[in-house]
Amino acid sequence: MAQAKYYIMLLAVCLIWGATPASGKFTVEAFSPLMITGMRFAIIAFVLFTWLILTRDTKSLRPPRDVIIVTAAMGFLGILVHNGLLFTGLNYTTATNTALIESIGPTATTLLAFFFLGERLNIFGWIGIAISCAGAMCIVTKGSIDVLLNLSFNIGDVLILCCEVAWSSYVVVSWRIHGKVGTIAVTAWSGLFGSLMCFGVGLVTGSLHIYHVSTHALLGFAYLVIFSGIFAFVAWNYAVQKVGASKAGVFIYIVPLTGGLVGVLLLGEPIQAAQIIGAVLILSGVILTVRSKVQIREEKHAATGGASEEKDLLKKFPELAAHHNAKLARDGVKLPEDSQIDISNVKLREVNEASEPRAHAPAQAAAASTATAPAAQATASANSETTAEGSK
Repeated sequence: MAQAKYYIMLLAVCLIWGATPASGKFTVEAFSPLMITGMRFAIIAFVLFTWLILTRDTKSLRPPRDVIIVTAAMGFLGILVHNGLLFTGLNYTTATNTALIESIGPTATTLLAFFFLGERLNIFGWIGIAISCAGAMCIVTKGSIDVLLNLSFNIGDVLILCCEVAWSSYVVVSWRIHGKVGTIAVTAWSGLFGSLMCFGVGLVTGSLHIYHVSTHALLGFAYLVIFSGIFAFVAWNYAVQKVGASKAGVFIYIVPLTGGLVGVLLLGEPIQAAQIIGAVLILSGVILTVRSKVQIREEKHAATGGASEEKDLLKKFPELAAHHNAKLARDGVKLPEDSQIDISNVKLREVNEASEPRAHAPAQAAAASTATAPAAQATASANSETTAEGSK
């Protein structure tokens, strides 16, 4: 019961995100896609940078060069491309279709991670991906084989599908800087770069437009900034820290269902059998793929006792390894020739030296910190895929 309020918070955020396509339908009537995206993320970035300044987070305000490069790439993929295609697609397709197609995001992320990061997939993972893709195709083709054979797709549906691939690319790219700066800083910097790119491209192409501004359009834009943007981001990440990424991730499945209901009930959009079948297939495939990834992780942990994962993390976070190597050297511990710490040997040495004089205590403490720090990084990395949804 103590954590009930955090689960309520996660539920509220997913309901808010589910209504985002519907609010976007109102907003595109008054502003062009690049104008919406540029203004939205400029405001979000301003608020987040203000928070970083007030909290005197100098590390986040002056990130290293690699963080700047990666967040610029994230701004291009996740904000300029993703949101640009999203709001353009909403001009041609329904909010219901948009919400249902967007649910294929985790599947696209898994595929990209397999090809570009070498993430393993078992047979169930590939089956889940195939099922999700079949579901997306069912929605895009409206269940008609003629649409597939003649390639007569709704351009809006195709754009939404492409925008989800861009978002998944954003997530995969973001994994390169996890642990270097906080999620607020990542969203602030990517939002800044993304908004500048939107305004730049809009000025060059002459696509920054303001049409007839209505009350509904202003309310829709306010929803995108305040609720779907700032509030949802802060609330989601706060709740994830309290209940854990794995439990919080389950709530993501609520988003497409909420989006479909809002499109039908609020906008009066029709619901078709192909949409229902497609949504069921996508969610079933996503669940199967995610469960296969959890199974692979558990099998790897059981086979290695977690040691190999810690070694991999030392390679993944060279600055962390260098810091602890220096700490060990200072305490008189002889380092391996490759300057990497053998976690299994450290653990073995701790057991064997337990009965030796206490003069070895400082070295043992330093060795212990080498094993525990990567484990902490592993926890942060496990949260990455779930918290990445925050700025969407």
